[in-house]
Amino acid sequence: MTRLTRFLILTILLTSLSACVWLRLLELKNQLAKFDENFTTEASDHFTLVFKNPVLLNDDFVTLAKLQPTSKEQTTTGSRWIQAFHKIDAKGHPQPGVDFFFTLDFDHDDYLTRWDFSPVFMTMVSAKFFEDSIRSLAKGRVDEASRKYKIDPKDRAKITVPPPSLRQIKEVMGEPLEKSKEDGKIVYIYRFQVDSPWIDPDYQDRRFTDVRLYFDPKTDELTRMGGRFIGLKINISLAKG
Repeated sequence: MTRLTRFLILTILLTSLSACVWLRLLELKNQLAKFDENFTTEASDHFTLVFKNPVLLNDDFVTLAKLQPTSKEQTTTGSRWIQAFHKIDAKGHPQPGVDFFFTLDFDHDDYLTRWDFSPVFMTMVSAKFFEDSIRSLAKGRVDEASRKYKIDPKDRAKITVPPPSLRQIKEVMGEPLEKSKEDGKIVYIYRFQVDSPWIDPDYQDRRFTDVRLYFDPKTDELTRMGGRFIGLKINISLAKG
């Protein structure tokens, strides 16, 4: 029997992490095994992951991302950090109206309580699939040799809604930086500049994010998306199996 399966691989590089950060990441992984006890989600054109029992600190974001967020502000409940990504053209000029954001809310003790993904990002990933993919992270394991966190293909989330079409992507994201063909697929490449006041000198490659979108030329449906977002590598694929 043929079915569409969408794979998400979230790869977290674990080198140079302090013992405290590592223990908090392990605690977060354990919480994912009891997802409904520890998290809720909110979905509209945004997607928000709410942490009922927060364990990650705001400094963990800087440690993992190797940069400072675009902005920080105080709120009545703590603080809000916003990480912006601006679409740019071949000359590095910003393309207005095609930005996406990660918005991180922290409580007064600096623990992460909410992580919001803005509409442009969610154009590429349905909210239902994204939630299922986060739930599946509980089944992952640390590969000690490569120092990466991996999920077995059989444990990855399954697609249950139609994938976005090329037309839907272009309506939101506009024309790509580059078009090509690869393995019989149409490939659109969008480039985003990370808006940050400081990036670790050893991680300047994180200043830019290339998002590669693969479309089936017969159906125009998105079959794969890949990109590295400030150190978080996301690969989403649809495959027959």
